[in-house]
Amino acid sequence: MRRKQLFAIILAGALAAGSAPAAVFAAESDVAAMSEEGTGDAGSEDAESEDGSSDAEAPVTDGGDAADVATNTPAADNTAAEETPAADNTAVEETPAAEETPADTTPAEEAQTQEQTEENKEVDPQEGESTETVEDTGIVIADANGDPVKDDTGNVVYYKTLQDAVAAVADYDEAANPGATTIQISKPIVLDSTVEISGKKVNIQSTAADVTITRKTEGEPYKGAMFSVKGANSQLQFFADGSDSAALTVSGKFSDDEGEEAEGAIVEVSDSAVFGLNPGVTLKENSYSSGGSAINSKDATVVLVGGSVTGNFGDMGAVYSNKDISIEGDASVAGNDGNKNITLDGEAKLVVTRDLTGTSSFSHKGEKDGLAVLKAGEGVTKDVLAAAVKNISYENAAKYELNAASDGLSYSLKEVKKEEPDKPVTTDYKLSYTSNSKKWINHTTVQAKCSVTGDCEWTYFFVDAKADNASITSTYAGLKKSLKFTSVKANTEFTVKAEGVPETDSKLVVLTRKNSSDTKPKAVAINLSTSSMKKARPAKPQATATIRPERTHKVTEGTVEGFENPVKFFPKRYVSFTAIGAGTRDSAPYVSGDERWVPSYWTFSTADNAEKHTSWSVGAAKGLQLKGQGSKSYTVYVYCTKEVYNGKTWEPTDVTGYYTTSFTAVEYTDEEAAEWAKQNGTDGNGGNDGAGGDGSGDGSGGTDAKLTATAAASAKDAGSKSKSAVSTADESPIGTMSVLAALSLLAGGYVVVRKRKKEEI
Repeated sequence: MRRKQLFAIILAGALAAGSAPAAVFAAESDVAAMSEEGTGDAGSEDAESEDGSSDAEAPVTDGGDAADVATNTPAADNTAAEETPAADNTAVEETPAAEETPADTTPAEEAQTQEQTEENKEVDPQEGESTETVEDTGIVIADANGDPVKDDTGNVVYYKTLQDAVAAVADYDEAANPGATTIQISKPIVLDSTVEISGKKVNIQSTAADVTITRKTEGEPYKGAMFSVKGANSQLQFFADGSDSAALTVSGKFSDDEGEEAEGAIVEVSDSAVFGLNPGVTLKENSYSSGGSAINSKDATVVLVGGSVTGNFGDMGAVYSNKDISIEGDASVAGNDGNKNITLDGEAKLVVTRDLTGTSSFSHKGEKDGLAVLKAGEGVTKDVLAAAVKNISYENAAKYELNAASDGLSYSLKEVKKEEPDKPVTTDYKLSYTSNSKKWINHTTVQAKCSVTGDCEWTYFFVDAKADNASITSTYAGLKKSLKFTSVKANTEFTVKAEGVPETDSKLVVLTRKNSSDTKPKAVAINLSTSSMKKARPAKPQATATIRPERTHKVTEGTVEGFENPVKFFPKRYVSFTAIGAGTRDSAPYVSGDERWVPSYWTFSTADNAEKHTSWSVGAAKGLQLKGQGSKSYTVYVYCTKEVYNGKTWEPTDVTGYYTTSFTAVEYTDEEAAEWAKQNGTDGNGGNDGAGGDGSGDGSGGTDAKLTATAAASAKDAGSKSKSAVSTADESPIGTMSVLAALSLLAGGYVVVRKRKKEEI
């Protein structure tokens, strides 16, 4: 072929490719359009094509909803697909996924002269097909409803590695993406490099039994940190999905040689980042001495809501932190090498945030007498804290013990001082019980009087009614360190008010001694099991109702009723729905501090300029005809105001939030539309379709919806309910919902534009 002919062919191909919008090529290959920086088109703006036309793609933007990921397969360089906030009107330049020239745009001259070999032929992928597929790796991103995100063809999007999935999570944004995105895993994962999380909020959740994350051991084993969470607005939490079988185990073991150490912790968290451990998760078998072997936290936040940290090895314990560590539930840090479990540093403390049933121990690198090491979190009472402290031990107990503050809401270290033995006492004395002085104060308290002839100190305890002197002596030996003694002078009668009388037959033992070195204490046993004492014992008091803790709710717990089934939007048909804010259906009585989220209005978008509606119905004056489309799903954002009960009334706050739901519109025939109009009145006096809305007979009460929210990404099966998140207030009608306007603004709108161009030709 001559050089001039070859040049003409290349030039003709370039002109043909340049004349077609880039978005069209992206639509044909079903590969997400990427900007020059390598980020996915995650904004709500229109993306400009190469020829200046605007082929709009409006992806879901749902406050951290994992469905916001704009690509169905991770980019080859693992670059995260970032979400562009809806309010940002910056155009994103789409790059063609492949420079393919459609057959109908190839010049005739080129078709006649271009030579093709088997090696240079390219197959144009069909619409809806992906150029790359990822097998079921067990790694998916979940949407706000907990369902795996699917691509435009309805297939679940799988990620090759955890790092790929993290890269696909949108960066934290206080307004557009404040929540965490959940990555679900259902198969074992082997790490050969650190999973790095920065500027993102990520939950890693097991959805199956015995899911493990381990280090690579074959060949050159991987020894570095398994996870790194670094920087403000960076968060990682480990979860099991709450089912009976689901569990997640993260093991740092890479060798059977116990003397060989790793080069990093299981989780390194630093620079104001956050790490959370939850029930059903275990961190184990990591050997590392330069920091906490399981969790190594520096200037960061660690929250232990549940789960177990056990079987780890290292001089600085399994968990190290120089900031406060929150702990509650069944969280347990125990059974690590050398009883080195939690190591606190600097001014760090353990903070009990709720009831604690798990067992843990800790030490403090700055231990000294009076150092505050443990406290109650917000709303935790001294009784809850005292119960929690029974499950927490200080590892250097030989030198320090935990000492409660006067208010019972904090504990500090108290140095254990050895008692110096008193000088032997030779003076003898007598202890006597005053006959018939015993009597009941209440069901669990009894009173008796005794007297002594010499200076001494007294205490009491209970034994079984059949206990002999040997049993009494043995019981005293076991209780000696915990008994409280009261001094009494010689020739004095004193009253013993003994609390905690057992329900079983028992004796009250009153014991006296000269001092702690007295090896021959005296005791009298007072029988409480005589028939007269049993008969006189007061009845057990009735249990009193306890004041429940305040009810708190997340705005995302809100629901919507009325969108359970797909809807055919005939002309002037308005469908009512009911927004149920989180906590609004809680029953009285209420207690001070109870919270609820009251719906204020709804929108089709989170953009600042989104139209806001207070009429709780949706429809279209001219109908929404989806011929050839089958169905489309739309996202609704329900904005709520937080209210707090002050003990008498509910008071609104200035805190707002939103949750999401979705509904599905389906196509209909002209005959169905005519039949509906006939049954409901040809003048549109059919009224609302469903109860609870504000629509009137002519449809003016509902919202004439021009659906601008994206479809498909958060669509649900027909008949299902959706739950998610919300935002805020006023009402203005939505314009006519014509077929072309609705479709041109949907995600994947570029495909429709291309079809329309073909029809015009």
